[in-house]
Amino acid sequence: MEGEISGIQQRLETITEEGTIYPTQKDGNVKWYVWKNGRREYLSKKNDKEIRNLVNKKYLELYLKDTINELRLLETNRKARKKYKTDYAQKMLKQKHYRSILLAVDKKDNEETNEKTQVPNPEALKFYTKMGIIVRSKSEVIIATALYDNNIKFEYEKAIKISDGIYYPDFTVEKKNGDIILWEHLGLIDNPDYRNKAYRKILKYNENGYYQGKNLILTYETAESPLDPMDVEHEIEKMCR
Repeated sequence: MEGEISGIQQRLETITEEGTIYPTQKDGNVKWYVWKNGRREYLSKKNDKEIRNLVNKKYLELYLKDTINELRLLETNRKARKKYKTDYAQKMLKQKHYRSILLAVDKKDNEETNEKTQVPNPEALKFYTKMGIIVRSKSEVIIATALYDNNIKFEYEKAIKISDGIYYPDFTVEKKNGDIILWEHLGLIDNPDYRNKAYRKILKYNENGYYQGKNLILTYETAESPLDPMDVEHEIEKMCR
């Protein structure tokens, strides 16, 4: 994770634009402003490159903050989770004006990631659950068993249409009222390549209306911090009833 932090810092160093960008909206029209040197400056359409760089800079700064806090979380005990766990970058992504630019910046990477994630690898299904479903990891056994024991209706790696591709969330949960919840377990979140791919997949979910805490569950683990079954029970109680 230290390597990922260094990579984010290096990307920030390549952005020379100064100031903090923010949008305003009136009657459906969006205007962009940058705050620097104690003054607000309007950015017109001819400043498109500056707008994109400043938006990307703002996101990277928030993502860096989240990553540093995640590292602190891994280095501390579970009692410190609430103190260090943040989602500043996710909150920024929920704002459509920022999201449209960030997704455009990463469009090529997203397309490459989609090609790799649309088709599941059946040979990786190795772990049997008591309800007869074969999954990919011991942690997914924990999640599937908890859903089953709580009488929650779910499907494992059900194909769903997302934008221009097919995705296979780890679990697709149907609540009693018919609402659909997607559940992704990120089991190698301390691996930078895995983390970046997961980030892009979550971007695609966000683009299509799936947000953590609303209709998307994200659970995590690392080599040093395995999945806690109590966290699974908490997510089921909070999101799946």
